[in-house]
Amino acid sequence: MNNKLSVKHHCIPQFYLNRFGTKQKNGSHQIFVYNKNNNAFFKNSVSNIGYIKNYNTIEIDSEKTDEFEKLHNQVFERKYSKRLSKIITEIELVFKKRLCINCLSNNELEKLNDIVLLSVEYKYFLSIMLAYFIKRSKKTRYFEKTMYNEMYNMMEQIYNGMNLDKNKFEKNVFEELGTKEQLKIANIVSCFKEDEIKELAKYFFYHTWNVGYNCSRHLIYTSDSVHGLTTTWKEKPAWMGVGYGTPGSLIIFPITPYICILMYDTLLLEKKKEFVVDRNYVYLDEELVRFINEEIVFSAVDEVYSIDGDWKHLKDFYKKEKLPIGHKPYSVK
Repeated sequence: MNNKLSVKHHCIPQFYLNRFGTKQKNGSHQIFVYNKNNNAFFKNSVSNIGYIKNYNTIEIDSEKTDEFEKLHNQVFERKYSKRLSKIITEIELVFKKRLCINCLSNNELEKLNDIVLLSVEYKYFLSIMLAYFIKRSKKTRYFEKTMYNEMYNMMEQIYNGMNLDKNKFEKNVFEELGTKEQLKIANIVSCFKEDEIKELAKYFFYHTWNVGYNCSRHLIYTSDSVHGLTTTWKEKPAWMGVGYGTPGSLIIFPITPYICILMYDTLLLEKKKEFVVDRNYVYLDEELVRFINEEIVFSAVDEVYSIDGDWKHLKDFYKKEKLPIGHKPYSVK
């Protein structure tokens, strides 16, 4: 095995983050970053953000290997990058033609009117890609680690409360929960399980989509969670959390600073008799872009990213909601 192991293991693929950065002469991409943990604003290379050191490095037969890190590129990143570029180009072309609608011939106008929806094929691919991003993200990794720690502490309290043999505690816990290293390996492997990715992707695919194009003065953020998750269900009980299958769930998936996909809960739309055309193209105004950016900020784990360093929406949101330094989304502690 190669003894020179990679160190920076990105939780979000660089080909995605590059969309929110500016390409430099040396081929790298610079991006503006807000760190939620220390309230810091700075600029950095995409290659130097959004990673966990050595996360995908595991030990096999007493020898360390980073083969899983390489597999992300071989299995997913190369083909996903090309496919996403193609989809973005086609979406941009639709909106560019709409902006020049008065200059089109009747024949061109007729063709444009036929292109009213994102294809089902593209919708399926983007659902799969988002599911893969989420499986790989810090949010998922931290959530699973948090759940492990809570289960560990609960079992420790039971042992203490019942005066059980503490010498057997670690062995019994590891038999029930596994070790932290086993949890890490399970998380790494799950990113490559097609059935798990498809199962998560179903939540997105069966939502009703709007493909939004930014027409405001401010550009769209992204984060180390990639997406925002909220609800349009105004009657939702306060005790109930927000998940992908929660009634009224709204999933926000920016793919460039100008293009963002809004996924609405189809069942709630039908219940409220609200008519939204699935896979339709829409324009995003000032108010909607602000809302998108606020949800992206709220759902970020450690970092929020911007292509131009315009942090007005972020700063206004922190002030309005009085978010503390180090704020985490609801599923991460």
